[in-house]
Amino acid sequence: MTDKAANWALPLIGAIIKGKGNPPTTIPALTAKFKEAFANPDAKRAAARKIAMLTQTTTTSEYVTKFHNLIAELDWNKEAYIAQFMRSLHWKVKELLSTKDNIPEELKAIFAASIKIDNTHRKNEENRPKKAPTKSLATVATSTTTTRVRLSKDPNYVTPEERDCHCAARLCVKCGQKGHGIKQCPNGWKAMVKEVAKVVEEESGKE
Repeated sequence: MTDKAANWALPLIGAIIKGKGNPPTTIPALTAKFKEAFANPDAKRAAARKIAMLTQTTTTSEYVTKFHNLIAELDWNKEAYIAQFMRSLHWKVKELLSTKDNIPEELKAIFAASIKIDNTHRKNEENRPKKAPTKSLATVATSTTTTRVRLSKDPNYVTPEERDCHCAARLCVKCGQKGHGIKQCPNGWKAMVKEVAKVVEEESGKE
């Protein structure tokens, strides 16, 4: 034992043995006294900076572990620890914790309740039914293009441009002739008209 440690410990041990004064009688109380006498002020300031910058980015369990390690270097009161813990706790866990009927007042109880809430929330998220992926614009565009190509191979298919042109010229959309509309068309679709015209042309050539 060094001189400094001896000078601190021997009077304390004597007071405990003799039962004089108000010496620490438990391990936590003795540890607190030891830290008070030998704590590194630089380490304390560093821990204060780190705990002020600490935020929950993963699970609450990991956040509690980091927070607990830092407060071991500090000597704040309970209210200050709770305020700092709640300030950096994930907003969703904080929101769910605030809805509890009996919000814990002790730091350890707040740790336990926060971890339980976070674990339950994460489990519920994992078990939530997955939404069907929506079609991207590229997929919709490709589908539309494919449909147009397939329709264009149909001999009866009338393109939107051709349909507009027929309507503007007051022609039948089906056969492209004047004097009637699509509902009264006596000729049928333009492909049928073309086939008839082709047969007539072939017969005329034979003559």
